[in-house]
Amino acid sequence: MDGYCEKCGVKLKENAQYCQKCGAEVSKKTNFKKYALIIAAVIIIAGIAGSVTLLLNQTQVVKVDNVEFEIPSDYVNDPSRTEVSHDQNVKSSAMGWSNDKYYIEIGVTRTPGEGINSKEVAAKLGGSPTKMFGYDGYYQKYDEKSYSFIFGLKDEVCMIYVSDYDAFSDVKVLGKV
Repeated sequence: MDGYCEKCGVKLKENAQYCQKCGAEVSKKTNFKKYALIIAAVIIIAGIAGSVTLLLNQTQVVKVDNVEFEIPSDYVNDPSRTEVSHDQNVKSSAMGWSNDKYYIEIGVTRTPGEGINSKEVAAKLGGSPTKMFGYDGYYQKYDEKSYSFIFGLKDEVCMIYVSDYDAFSDVKVLGKV
């Protein structure tokens, strides 16, 4: 240790445990300045890593008719939205979102009250029976890179169309509002 005695001020010998002049015990202070740069760098790196993780994992809640879905925040809403009223009772709504890799379109057809059997309608639309998003429904493959999943949700028939099968993992069905 290269320092001075806190009691009498004499220069201490290296690694001294006691002052050679007054006999005072030498303080074992850690040289904080020596480690300050390393500590600051670790804190900054941890902060950046946490911020990047938070930004990459952000989601947005989107609402199609009265059903909510969750998709990653990097998806941008396609300005084309369709609202179709087949008659006074049956209404359809569809919206689309895209990011740099995928396109997702979600459609909801509903009737007020319990006017349709949504599971029966989904079955008539065809496809392979399967379970996705926690719902029994029908999976369809249109070409090499586009797919849909159609399922019933009370008095709604929901259709999730994706441009690539992997985009299904970007969607979470939250349910009716």
